[in-house]
Amino acid sequence: MSSDIAIGIVETRGLVALSAGIEAMIKTADVRCVGVERVTSGYLAVAVRGTLAAVRQAVAAGEAAIRAHGELRSSQVYPKPHPTTAALLDNPETARIREVMAGLRGEG
Repeated sequence: MSSDIAIGIVETRGLVALSAGIEAMIKTADVRCVGVERVTSGYLAVAVRGTLAAVRQAVAAGEAAIRAHGELRSSQVYPKPHPTTAALLDNPETARIREVMAGLRGEG
C-alpha cells in the first residue's frame, strides 16, 4: 500500500444518516467506499480509502452530513495504514458490497 494512502471510518446510527454520510464523502473528495458494515443493532460503519487529504476532507463532510440527519457515533482517519490493517477491509463481505455499489453506478 502506498504511503500516501489513508483509510477513514465513520460510525453512525441509522441507515438514513449513513447514506447521507456516504453521499457527502464521495461527492466531496476523491475517495472510494471500501466497506459498509453493520456494527451492532442500529449502528453502521463506512470505510473510505484515498489520499490522506481526500480522506480527511471526506470524513469531515461525512460527519457534518450525519449530524444533520442523525447521530454520529465516532470517526477516525488512519494515515499510512499497516498492510494488515488495510487487508481487513478486503474480505468477501466488503467485496460483495462493492459489487452492489458498482451495479448501482452502472459499472457492472
